[in-house]
Amino acid sequence: MANHKGTEKPNIVRIVLIVLVILAGVTVFVLSLSKPEKDVDPDFDITIQTESDENQTEEYGDLEDESRSDSPVSELESLNVDVFKDTGWVHYLLIGLDNRKDTFEGGRSDALMIFSVNEKDGRIVLSSMPRDTMVYINGKGYDKITHTYAYGRAKLLVETVERNFDIDIRHYFTINFAGMEKVVDALGGVPMELTQAESDHMLSFFEVGGTTAGMNNLTGKQALTYCRIRKIDSDFARTERQYKVLLAIYDKVKAMSPVKYPSLITAMYDYFYTDCTVAECIDIGQALMSLGADSIENVKLINEESGTGRKINGTYYFLVNDMEETMKQWRTYMGVGDYTPSEGMVDISDYLKENY
Repeated sequence: MANHKGTEKPNIVRIVLIVLVILAGVTVFVLSLSKPEKDVDPDFDITIQTESDENQTEEYGDLEDESRSDSPVSELESLNVDVFKDTGWVHYLLIGLDNRKDTFEGGRSDALMIFSVNEKDGRIVLSSMPRDTMVYINGKGYDKITHTYAYGRAKLLVETVERNFDIDIRHYFTINFAGMEKVVDALGGVPMELTQAESDHMLSFFEVGGTTAGMNNLTGKQALTYCRIRKIDSDFARTERQYKVLLAIYDKVKAMSPVKYPSLITAMYDYFYTDCTVAECIDIGQALMSLGADSIENVKLINEESGTGRKINGTYYFLVNDMEETMKQWRTYMGVGDYTPSEGMVDISDYLKENY
């Protein structure tokens, strides 16, 4: 009888090695994948749901009601789209959509923030802007920035942010309402102190209860509702609430063991559209956690003093008085001393000053 004992162990080892090589290849492949939104040709003929359709009508007092002429789109199509590169900084675009269902199609950017990281100086800056800010949208003309995503999704929105604010965007991260809820719930909720007015409004206006004035541990649905509040004060106050929720999420993640970061980011990856690969997301997340929670600074890219709110053809817009000066002030805060505004942004700024 032949003796096979000498060949059994090598064969088992060989099979195990082959399996490990296959698994390693699959892991590398998965980590190298990105999940960007599908590129679509901008559709400027779509009908965008109005604020009143959502029962979100706001009171604007005695804002001036103007009629504006059609934007001279053709004059801006050939603008220089080169944007300024901020030395030492990497900028990411965070896009929160107002979709009510678990989808990324259509919808508006209900929350829009620039997430800037300077690893050398150990700084993280979160810069917010009002959703009603009037901007130039390539191919469309002038409209409020929140509509940009509905017209052409993340690609057009990134381009619009770069053109109007002269900020070079490295990557974007898009999340909808459903994803926001899931992320917060996956973390076991987030602590948040609410005023009586905020708690009451969540129940009376959004029909989301379970909160009280004072400290709460918000569920995903409650956190999302809190981020959407603006009727009791303003859109600027809402961006402040969104910042608080993001910081609370950051604190919860930072309190976790670093060994859990890859699995958490991989799980959260399902709730996002981004042009980052999984591996890049893990690298970014680990870099952010290493800088510390105290490193996050909150600044309004566009603040109340930057411009004025006005109704134009019955629609409310926030008009920046001088975009060029506003971006110079932002760069001063960031510590960028060599800022030279791009030609395209200056042309947009000048047009807004002259016509609005």
